[in-house]
Amino acid sequence: MTATWTARRASAGDASIIAKHRYFRDEPQQDLDAYAAWVVSRIERGTYIGFVAEAAGHVVGGAGAVLLDWGPTRGEASGTRARIVNVYTEEPWRKQGIARALVDKAMGACAEAGVRVFSLAASEDAAAMYRALGFVPYANEMILRRR
Repeated sequence: MTATWTARRASAGDASIIAKHRYFRDEPQQDLDAYAAWVVSRIERGTYIGFVAEAAGHVVGGAGAVLLDWGPTRGEASGTRARIVNVYTEEPWRKQGIARALVDKAMGACAEAGVRVFSLAASEDAAAMYRALGFVPYANEMILRRR
C-alpha cells in the first residue's frame, strides 16, 4: 500500500495501540492492559518518548524510546540512555520508510533532551534498517527471571 501518512508524537491516549505494537502476536489481554498502563505512566512522567504514523486517522505504525537512568559511564557523563522499543508497522504499510522515520524522530527527541546512547534488540528483518541509522552489533545480553 502506498499512501500518505503523517507522524505525530504519541500521547497517553495511544497507550493501548502502543501495547498492541509491543505484543503484536496473540497475547493475553492482561499483558496488553498492564503494558498500556505502564506506557501511560511513562508518557506522563516524560520517560517514554514515542511517535506514531497515521493514515486517514488510523495509526499504522509506531516507535518509542524509554529513557533509562543508567548512571554515568565511561565516555557518557549524562547517565541517561534510551532503549528503542515498540517499533511496529502494519503489514500493508511496511517497506515505505515508516519505521525508520519514527525511530529517527524518537532518537531526535531524545537527543534534544541530551541523550547520546541508544540501545535496542533487533530482529533479523530489522537489523539492516538499524545499521543504516548507525547502530552496530553489541555484546549479547543475558536475562534472569526470578519467580
